Amino acid sequence: MRRKMLSSAASLSVLFAALLLPAGVAASSRVELVNNGYENLVVGISPSLPESEGATLIPIIKDAIKKASEVLFTATRSRAFFRDVRIVIPKSWSNTDTDEVAVFESFKESELRIDNPNPVYENQPYTRQPGECGDPGEFIHMTPAYLKEQVYSYYYGPPAKVLVMEWARLRWGVYDEIGYSGDPKYPIFFSLPREVADGRTDVQNQVVYQVNVCTDTYLNGKERMWFDESMRCTYTHEGLPDGDCVFFPDANQTATSSLMSFPLVFSDTLVEFCDDHTHNSLAKTKQNDRCDGQSVWEVMLQHSDFKGNANPAISQAEEPNIKVVRETDADYVLVLDYSGSMSTADRMVKLQLAAQRWLLHEVPLYSSVAIVRFDSTASLLAPLTKIVGETERKSLANQIHTNNNGGTSIGAGLKMAVELLEGRSDKNVFLITDGEENEAPMIADVMDEIISKKLCVSTLALGGNAAKDLEKLGDLTKCPSFTVNDNDVSNALENAFEGVSTRQQSVSLEESFIKIEETPKIQTPTPEYEGSFFVDSTVGMNLTFRLKTDAKSHVLSGPSLIKPDGTTLKGAADFDDIGNVWTIVVPEAEEGAWHWKVTLSQDSSKYIQATVLALPRDPNDAPIVTTVKFLAPATGVSPKDQNIKIMATVMKGNSPIRGADVVAYVTPPDISVSAQEYELLDNGVGADAVSGDGIYSRYMTKFAGEGRYSIKALVKGGSSASVNNGPPPPPTYPSAGRRRRRSTDLDIKPKPCCGSVVPYDPDTAAPTGNFTRVASGSSLKVIDPPAPDEDILAPCRVPDLQVAELYGLDEGGSILTLIWTSPGDDHDEGTVSDYTFRLSEVRPDLSNKGFDEAPPSTLLHFEREALNQSGVLVPFGSSVAFNVTYKGAFTFGTEYLVALKAKDEAGNGSPVSNVASFFLDQKLDLPSWADELIKTIKKSNAEFFSQS
Repeated sequence: MRRKMLSSAASLSVLFAALLLPAGVAASSRVELVNNGYENLVVGISPSLPESEGATLIPIIKDAIKKASEVLFTATRSRAFFRDVRIVIPKSWSNTDTDEVAVFESFKESELRIDNPNPVYENQPYTRQPGECGDPGEFIHMTPAYLKEQVYSYYYGPPAKVLVMEWARLRWGVYDEIGYSGDPKYPIFFSLPREVADGRTDVQNQVVYQVNVCTDTYLNGKERMWFDESMRCTYTHEGLPDGDCVFFPDANQTATSSLMSFPLVFSDTLVEFCDDHTHNSLAKTKQNDRCDGQSVWEVMLQHSDFKGNANPAISQAEEPNIKVVRETDADYVLVLDYSGSMSTADRMVKLQLAAQRWLLHEVPLYSSVAIVRFDSTASLLAPLTKIVGETERKSLANQIHTNNNGGTSIGAGLKMAVELLEGRSDKNVFLITDGEENEAPMIADVMDEIISKKLCVSTLALGGNAAKDLEKLGDLTKCPSFTVNDNDVSNALENAFEGVSTRQQSVSLEESFIKIEETPKIQTPTPEYEGSFFVDSTVGMNLTFRLKTDAKSHVLSGPSLIKPDGTTLKGAADFDDIGNVWTIVVPEAEEGAWHWKVTLSQDSSKYIQATVLALPRDPNDAPIVTTVKFLAPATGVSPKDQNIKIMATVMKGNSPIRGADVVAYVTPPDISVSAQEYELLDNGVGADAVSGDGIYSRYMTKFAGEGRYSIKALVKGGSSASVNNGPPPPPTYPSAGRRRRRSTDLDIKPKPCCGSVVPYDPDTAAPTGNFTRVASGSSLKVIDPPAPDEDILAPCRVPDLQVAELYGLDEGGSILTLIWTSPGDDHDEGTVSDYTFRLSEVRPDLSNKGFDEAPPSTLLHFEREALNQSGVLVPFGSSVAFNVTYKGAFTFGTEYLVALKAKDEAGNGSPVSNVASFFLDQKLDLPSWADELIKTIKKSNAEFFSQS
């Protein structure tokens, strides 16, 4: 028999927008901490902003950086400041004064980006952090309105202090130490045992709770509705302030930490990060949850900036050196391998065709291109030539021949590229090779000169035997690396060329071609072939259809396009007889399903391949764009040492797209193995950091040998996909006298975003309708992968464990009902085999370091057969509930912590889950609302099980 004690829930010439980007800030950021000063920090101003903003924005940015450097110096205890900063403005801002021409700086690779708002955050600064604790973020986002309008400094804090907070997230991979109004995982208030000092009490002086921040002293302040500071809060059945309640600290505080609790704690005294002495490891913050209870300072000390006492404290910081630079037309040197091994698998022929197509159709107008060939020595095929029209494109394309022989001296080709780019500004080298270097000079012989002259060297490895140091070359120059295997049918070679030109140049989305379709290479014996693609409402201007083949004779008649109404588009396709490409341009393509067809020779040894691009339909309406990449070092990573994430973004401008279908295709180095499919998810579990933010993720769990892996993503939208246009408006309260306006109104202080979920308003969300997008990413080098019969991948961490119900047993002990989302057998793939549950009063028992060694008394018990029959051992992503038994006795007024670890059939254990908490207060079973609470939880549990 059991009796219920308590229910408690724990709290083209125009560039592609389907970009190929290097992986994360670790791959593309050139920022270094040198003798306590950060160098090469880039602030990028979006090309979507009008030049008229520059005169106001640039002085504000300079002032914010200077003040932020002082804040940073204090916060890091005199160990770091900003020394060298570049503000890069768009190439189109021709009337704005600059100090220099940009060399490596671009908006797309800047650490701090000034851009139009993301509607989810509105004008709140934020940092994109798709990785784990300690991983670098991707970029900081600030809006012009935030920088210019004083009211936003009142809402979110002054730019200098906020920039340091965001820098901590970007550089050191730490998180907020605040709660969020209405957030189920990181609430703004959480319950405390009555015996705990410094707690707050509800209006009936019954329930003790705490503001969810990390501060070194008690905070004075008041609870009020977030949309009206004059309105007192209402309270839940549990006695906590409800989801519309926030905390307004008094102006005068004595707390000095933590900066990561700002601006919820809006105080000038907050100047430090929490360390182990001041950190509150029990606060229900993102920092505690994502970093295993570690303080911000503890995580920072594990970063190379400070690890091993690097960059010890100094007496005084230098004044930041800030310069304004303008993006310029890029210079490219193609460095092509002409060694004898390039005859293998027709690599030379494939390279010739891809390079010619890039020169004829993709390389940006007004850029300059040179071509270098190397074998045992290097020679110049074409000097730097400015692309101003078709004449230059054809002249360069005709210089690429297929007469290859000799050894491999990559260093010779690179040395000539360095000489060609002497005195130039935006210096880019694209090195393509298939073999190990075997003749001097070597890569190492020219590496120092390449770095000192700030060249960007992108690399492409053809086949499986290319030089081992290619990724290192790309990493040291902070540029992407690509790979193409000999059996590639996915157009990866030409996508790599596109990636080189799109990574550098920043253009507004209004000027960007969007790739809406790309077929694989199609080899068929049929006399006719027909394909289709969908033109959505956001694109359609200058739609460009291209059909490529490796033999002109294979295509008996040029392709034709059939419009959505069934009529065939008039006019013949243009043919490029150098690259073997047919092109059809539609000035304004109708929305809907288009078809194309072509007559073929029936020679299945030849291929055709189709690509469809289009400009945005309305320059004032942002198109849907996507990117994909590996979140791992391109230089090489072993799955035995580090989890590898696959990440795709799906956005309409800066607005997240929810409900899209995203599939990533990973091509392994083994040409006998097909591309591996991964369904990427935006659900906040497994590899995905936050639900609903437009970032779709999955762990890489399939490996086909050591070598280089390439990636591509296909995105589809349908009836379930929508554009998140921002959070819901404030609720209506009678005492307010009127319905409040949306949080964009300046008289309403907006809610900070985002905790565990991204706010979403179905009333303002816009359906996307049908759409498709294609994106490719840079390559990943996998070292020491697991053998086919070796199981080394553990289940992923459970992020959402909760204690749903608690029952006391007459014979002693208690039963806890736990709910969570199931992990996978291999990270977020498959089905786990076992669980271990623990309950403790102290957090170290439930840390990753302490869980397995915690006392036996902390174990929560269950029958193995019950686990097998309960529906808990189910595939990744399923909602589950399970009863466990605690054999000890609970003490009223004591907080208890619960966590779990999952195991696979090989015994690999997951990281410890989030820590769920509850406590028993003798007064909780006396108030009249206790029965209502139990009924509420019973109802929610019934709903939970009905949805499972």
